[in-house]
Amino acid sequence: MESLSGTIPSNIMVEILACLPARSLARFRCVAKSWRSLLSEPYFLKMWMNRTGTSLLVVPLEFENRDQCSLVFENVTFGKKTLTLPLEEIWFSNSVIGSSGDGALVCLTGLSYTRHRASKQAVILWSPFTGEVNVLSNKGCVHCRRWPVCTESLIQGYNSACCHQYLVHGFGYEPSAGEYKVVRITYSHGIGRQADTPIQPWLVEVYSLGSDTWKNLGRPDFTWTVRGNSRAFVNGAAHWLASPTVDAPYNSIAAFDMKEEAFREVMELPRSEDLLQFSLNPRGKVTLSVSRGSLALIAFGIWNREECGIWVMKEYGVAESWTKQHHIVLPVGSTVRAALGLTGNGKLLLRMVDEKLVYCDVEDAQISEVGIQGGGIDSCFDVIDLGRGDATLRNQAGGSSTLTMLNHQ
Repeated sequence: MESLSGTIPSNIMVEILACLPARSLARFRCVAKSWRSLLSEPYFLKMWMNRTGTSLLVVPLEFENRDQCSLVFENVTFGKKTLTLPLEEIWFSNSVIGSSGDGALVCLTGLSYTRHRASKQAVILWSPFTGEVNVLSNKGCVHCRRWPVCTESLIQGYNSACCHQYLVHGFGYEPSAGEYKVVRITYSHGIGRQADTPIQPWLVEVYSLGSDTWKNLGRPDFTWTVRGNSRAFVNGAAHWLASPTVDAPYNSIAAFDMKEEAFREVMELPRSEDLLQFSLNPRGKVTLSVSRGSLALIAFGIWNREECGIWVMKEYGVAESWTKQHHIVLPVGSTVRAALGLTGNGKLLLRMVDEKLVYCDVEDAQISEVGIQGGGIDSCFDVIDLGRGDATLRNQAGGSSTLTMLNHQ
């Protein structure tokens, strides 16, 4: 390849360009045809991807666009690719459970309407690289007094107290067995489904990808209430915030060990005096995440919705090791609807009240839009960090074409 500059060799120029942010590269595409050609080359895109942010998969929750996902990059406003989730059956209200470290396997849940006030829920294993999908349907139904599912499910990824039954999931890799596993916890009022009976953990099941089977572990020996899919797989276990009853604030962490296929001892949150100004309400924005391999807690202010604290458990399982790493005050007017976790590069993913997806730099509280916009309270999305995957994705939407990350929209 001929030199891109009269003074700088082309190989040096490539190294320089691969270190630049996406906004600069988008402008440089207009410099010359040779630059545009280089910036579209698969080898350059892969080099750039490995030196910049991680890729994010945005999964829509709204019914109308239930199979249209977007692949974006942590520091890219305009470089996104539409991916079709190839499902034969109509699954909606898709929610993220987790993904493999290289982004080659994504685990979701979805609902499918069956009859009045009832839907069945499935675990969906999807490889964006190949387009392969494996739907692990649940035989039971999720019963809800709202048709077909309550808004609470669409927004927060779980069925609220108006439902007779709801399911929560965790996903992770078990190295000794060399396979991925999914844990599913069924919460129910019991067989009678009496309205005055507290909803309790009723059944625990584990799916192993290698054997393609579900194992029934029976009724768990704990009574803690956990909600939503686990967003924190750390130290071989899926983690959830837990509360003693349905309406009580979160006060601990429940963990399911994928190797032992059992629940560990419940872990403590940071000291209560450190959390006084932050909300731990189950219907609030508090969530667990992973910060550079460690368990992290993200919570927002009780009175100031623009204030956020991030704690990291420095030594796993040791409550005294909780350390408040960041205290973020967002710009005025930046009202958050939900925290979606931390990316591999430590950026905080947020869904705002205007249904925009943004990421926040935890160091300077600067907010950048990702370019994803929900259409309303029932038209939102979920996000998973795919890590530093390969720059080419092949599925039913993209065929065998190379993923161009710097295309203008």
